[in-house]
Amino acid sequence: MTIERIKNEYIIDKLNEKSDLDTFSCGLEDMDEFLKNDALNQQNENLSVTYLVRHDDEIVGFFSLLSDKIELKDIEDEYDLPYSVCPAMKIGRFAVNEKYRSSGLGTVLLDNICYQIKKISKIHGIRFITVDAYCNVRKFYYKNEFKHFKVKNKKKLIRTAERNEKTTIGLYKDLKRI
Repeated sequence: MTIERIKNEYIIDKLNEKSDLDTFSCGLEDMDEFLKNDALNQQNENLSVTYLVRHDDEIVGFFSLLSDKIELKDIEDEYDLPYSVCPAMKIGRFAVNEKYRSSGLGTVLLDNICYQIKKISKIHGIRFITVDAYCNVRKFYYKNEFKHFKVKNKKKLIRTAERNEKTTIGLYKDLKRI
């Protein structure tokens, strides 16, 4: 199976109790544990909703979505809006099967997620997409036009991230610019 076929033929299903998650691994223990041990519980508690990206019978990725907000004082861009807080949708978790890392599949899936959130924003007020990205994958999000929330000391954050791979950084994307 070629990566181009996967990029063009994948389907997205909502996680359910019958989903077979045993063979999925993105290579990050924390993400794999979330999918296998926490995602369904969070979904049942209406805290987030997780979707599986499949090709044939293989899970090639997953993502979870939840509601969020952005305080405009916390972002780099200047907005001429009469509000201090704007609604957002958070990509809580997002991972691609480690077999397909660096294949471009992550960008294809993220584009689809952003497009779907933009569609939702037409019926449910959402202005921004947010993500708390592990620092070691922040460049992936930069490449996909996400921006930093204001950070007081970026150098300190990067040093912290180098010591702890689970350090996250808040990023955002304006739906009006998609």
